[in-house]
Amino acid sequence: MTAATPHAVSGSRSPAFTAPETPLVEIEGLNLALDVNGQKRQVLRDVSLTIQRGEALGLVGESGAGKSMTLRTLARLLPERAQTTGSIRFDGQDLLGLRGEALRRKRGDMAVIFQDPRAYINPVRRIGDFLTEQMCAVGRVDRHEATRRAQRMLSEVGITDTARRMRQYPGDLSGGMLQRVMIAAALLGDPKLILADEPTTALDVTTQSEVMAILDELRYNAGVSLLFITHDLDLAAAVCDRTAVMYAGQIIESQQSEALHHNPRHPYTAALAGARPDLERPRARLAAIPGRPIGAWEAEPTCAFAERCPFRLPSCTESGPVPLTHESGGTVRCLRAADIGPQLRGDSE
Repeated sequence: MTAATPHAVSGSRSPAFTAPETPLVEIEGLNLALDVNGQKRQVLRDVSLTIQRGEALGLVGESGAGKSMTLRTLARLLPERAQTTGSIRFDGQDLLGLRGEALRRKRGDMAVIFQDPRAYINPVRRIGDFLTEQMCAVGRVDRHEATRRAQRMLSEVGITDTARRMRQYPGDLSGGMLQRVMIAAALLGDPKLILADEPTTALDVTTQSEVMAILDELRYNAGVSLLFITHDLDLAAAVCDRTAVMYAGQIIESQQSEALHHNPRHPYTAALAGARPDLERPRARLAAIPGRPIGAWEAEPTCAFAERCPFRLPSCTESGPVPLTHESGGTVRCLRAADIGPQLRGDSE
């Protein structure tokens, strides 16, 4: 199994990129408000995106952009008194309208891989218990068969001596090994969609590449869809067919991953690309994005990026909400996208 390289674009491997009739996930006009000290705070604003069957979609942006909350809303893992409007269709069914057993069954078609496995694996239970208890609880298989399947899946994610690993506790394993266990647990349920919330952030670069190569290869072989959250544009390009960029709780651009790097349409996307290091063409100083990122609750009902944007015009903050428009196989939320394209391409190069 080969490690993923940060600058390699492997999205073309996806087995499902044949324009299926309906996407697996359709999010339209999603808004989310959370209760914070008795006050409603807007977290997501007019989020719209799709994930095709078998497709990997990367979701990138600065901290606080709303990436993790988009994932949690899709998985219906929200705190009490959260308010959502808009629609989420998963496998053709209205997800926001499901309750009780119907919601639990639909959640069974999803699997979540969190950022820090030590926070989600019980430290006083053995690895084998973590991997087998759900299969046994739902009555699908007995303990012997569940153990056999768990050991086989551990082998597939690159873990050797699986019988011994099953008897160990989380504290006996490294961070990279535990993340492999999380991936194995996610795939044991035969999900249609994997939701990965920065699964490699706490890992060193070598282990990060190994884990992403495992996830990419298993996703390809199983034909499942992937929503991959990351801060790293290069990493998203390495494993995702498409990349969507978030800012202040909104999707501000989405394109094929390779096209996003060479032809950004939004000033924020171009600024992110310009702020990353490039080993092939090193520069004395990286370009920084002026100002600070803002949350959805701070944003004006016009262009949220206007205060940090070098291309802003008075109309950018006077025209009301900026719509998400479809252009050449992608989407962009910018009033000047058509006339600043050449300048953005020059900035990103």
